[in-house]
Amino acid sequence: MDTYQSPALYSVDFAQCGHLAAFRGDEIADLFAAALRRAGATIVKGVCHDFPGAGLTCVFILTESHAVLHTWPETGTVNIDIFSCSTRLKSLEAVDDLSRSFGAQRVTVQEIPRADGHGLRPNGV
Repeated sequence: MDTYQSPALYSVDFAQCGHLAAFRGDEIADLFAAALRRAGATIVKGVCHDFPGAGLTCVFILTESHAVLHTWPETGTVNIDIFSCSTRLKSLEAVDDLSRSFGAQRVTVQEIPRADGHGLRPNGV
């Protein structure tokens, strides 16, 4: 029997990312997409913008909701938000994966419970 779990937003900060500056914007977008997929996400659409010399902003619309990544290679900083209304998406697995890829020396994760737009269905799920 599945237990009901409310949706949550994971707001993540990586600091002192020793490997970040070695990646091009398209490589970071690919790493982000691959980490999300391995964690169970289904990417519907993605939009990324590379700010030459100043980082990347990448947004993915997911079947499960959405994920956003911002980088600042000049300071070795990455911010990520992953929101899911599905327990199938293992957001923290994607966070761990990306933390290793970027060589983050410090990782801060906030789990923020969110309102459930679906609510409990009549059968309790």
